[in-house]
Amino acid sequence: MSDHWKMDAQIEYCVPCGYANLAASLVSELFQAAGPSLAISLIPGHSGALKITVDGEVLWDKKEQGRSPHIMEVKDIKAKVANMVNSHAIIQES
Repeated sequence: MSDHWKMDAQIEYCVPCGYANLAASLVSELFQAAGPSLAISLIPGHSGALKITVDGEVLWDKKEQGRSPHIMEVKDIKAKVANMVNSHAIIQES
């Protein structure tokens, strides 16, 4: 990982389910939360997958939740990512 990136995020999404647009929207939301401090990867999947992972921590898994996140949950995920990036930046500065 380049020094430029501070954290990694993966969004796994079900291709047959047509979740590509949802995954792209989530990329936009995560970028708004973290900007260039987050390297975001899209991972094509199957079987209804929609999983958001940041630095190894699963923030949303459709298989566990039984559904896609609604707008308020996406806002909560964004806030958590922003807090993670800020915490990571503070640790890096120490």
